[in-house]
Order: sequence, then C-alpha cells, then structure tokens
Amino acid sequence: MNEILNLNLITTIIRISPPLAFAALGGLLTFKAGILNIAMDGFMLVAAFTGVAAAYFTGNLYISVVAAVLASMVLSALFGYFNLKFKANIFIAGTAIGILASGLTAVLLKGIFGQMGVFTAREVLRFPQYKIPIIDSIPVLRELFSGYTILVYMAFIFTPIISFVLYKTKWGLRVRAVGESPDAAAALGINVFSIKMQTVILSGLFCGLGGAYLSLDYVSLFSRDMTADRGLIALAAIFFAKGDPFKTVAVTMLFGSAQALSVRMQLTAGIAPQIMQIIPYFVTMLALVIVGIQAKRKHFNIEATTAR
Repeated sequence: MNEILNLNLITTIIRISPPLAFAALGGLLTFKAGILNIAMDGFMLVAAFTGVAAAYFTGNLYISVVAAVLASMVLSALFGYFNLKFKANIFIAGTAIGILASGLTAVLLKGIFGQMGVFTAREVLRFPQYKIPIIDSIPVLRELFSGYTILVYMAFIFTPIISFVLYKTKWGLRVRAVGESPDAAAALGINVFSIKMQTVILSGLFCGLGGAYLSLDYVSLFSRDMTADRGLIALAAIFFAKGDPFKTVAVTMLFGSAQALSVRMQLTAGIAPQIMQIIPYFVTMLALVIVGIQAKRKHFNIEATTAR
C-alpha cells in the first residue's frame, strides 16, 4: 500500500490534473453565462494535434502553444456561432464538434504524418521543468511545489484570476447576469450575444492550453482521441462544485487523483489495466449521482417550505 499512497502519488496528481483544470475553468465561464459547453473535448483534441504539428514543423514550444490555443479558439467560435446565431441545439452542436475534431485529427494524422494512431518525433520537444529557488531546497515542499512546467503553474494560477474576474469585475457581473436572466440583462442594455460569445471563445482558449499540455507537456506525442473525455469530466466537476472556481479545480484534482491512482495500481498491484481505467469514470458518475441527490433534496425542501 505504501508503494501506491506516497508523495509520488501527489506529484502524479499534480501533473495529471492541469488538462482537467484548464477545461473546467473554460467551461466555468460558459456555465456562468448559461451555456452548457459539451464541446470542450473536441476543442482540446484539436489543440493537442495542432500543438504537436506546430512543434514538429517549427521546433518552438511557445509557438506551438499559441497555435494550439488559436486552433481551439477558432473551433470554439464555430461552436458558439452555430449555437447562438443559428440557434442550433447545444447537444447536437457539441456532439458535432466532438465528431469533427476526432475525424479531422485522424485524417490529418494520416495525411500529414502517415500515421494511423500515434505520432511522435524528436522534433516534438517537452517543456522544461522550473525549480523554485528557496522551496527547491526543502525536501517535502520541493516535491509538492517545485520542478513543474510553466503550464502546470498556469493551471492553478488562473484559478484565483478567474474567481476575481467573475465576482469582482463589471464583465464578470455581466456574465453572471446573462447566465441568470438573459432577458433582464438585455433590458439593462447588456449585449447577451456578445457576452456569451466571449465566454465560449475564452473557453476555447483554456481548452487550447489543456490540449497543448496533454501533447507537449504530459507526453510529447499525439494519439487518436487522446483527450479521453476529459472535457466531459471537467463539466462534471463544474456541476459538482456548483460553479465555484476554487471548488471546481479542487474537484478536478479529485478526478485526477482517481486517474493517478489507477495508473499507480496498474504498475504496482498488477491489476488488469482495463479494470483500472474504469476508476476515473466511476468517480465521475458517483459525483454526478451526488449532485443529482443534492438537487432533488433541495427541490423537496423548497416544495415543503412553499406548502407551509
């Protein structure tokens, strides 16, 4: 048991969680604006492929991240435009984006690199790890807070920033107003379409960072459908945390813990990988069941109060 539950497990959780955290922060913005963003997995997948392709052709990691983010933002703008302008069903539009991302990346993977499932090359570099001067000399703190890449730090630094923007700025107030009552917001002169579109595009930015992290940081390769429904898991984290930025990122780390635990148990306990791969999805389903029970209890309490 000590081989599984140790300090290395915590560092593994920290390294696994950023894609979920990025996607959850992006999805949180659309959630606050009243949009159920089920297309985040597609955004991340396109970003992951674009990041690897750009790294292969340019040899520059930072250009690759910018390219990944831009690709994700373009796809998110397409999703937002069809949903908001043409009133496309959100579930159909989100599913279509997911299918488009999966098919497009598979075709480009074969057409550009001649590979069917996985592509990696020497030109695809990984981000360097940064040592924090004082903390790096303290044993336990070194493992917990030092030696990560810039994208890992960004995933957690953005959490208080998003919280501040949503609750302490005029733009954040408008986003929440649009999400709670778009008609009332419009009556106050707020451009509902513009605000919602902005949140969708920003969700593309964060999903782009998550996708870039997956293919350029966590691993230095691209494989078909490598996002593995992280966008939907991030959406579950948002529901479970009821839209609170700090709680949402904390829940993504809970899901990251399930994934890290499954990986460690495969390596140390020799349990069949197919069984271990179920753990993150089981935890996600359990979280959604808890949310459903809480919502039902709240509904019954409201009905009981009204009856009195």
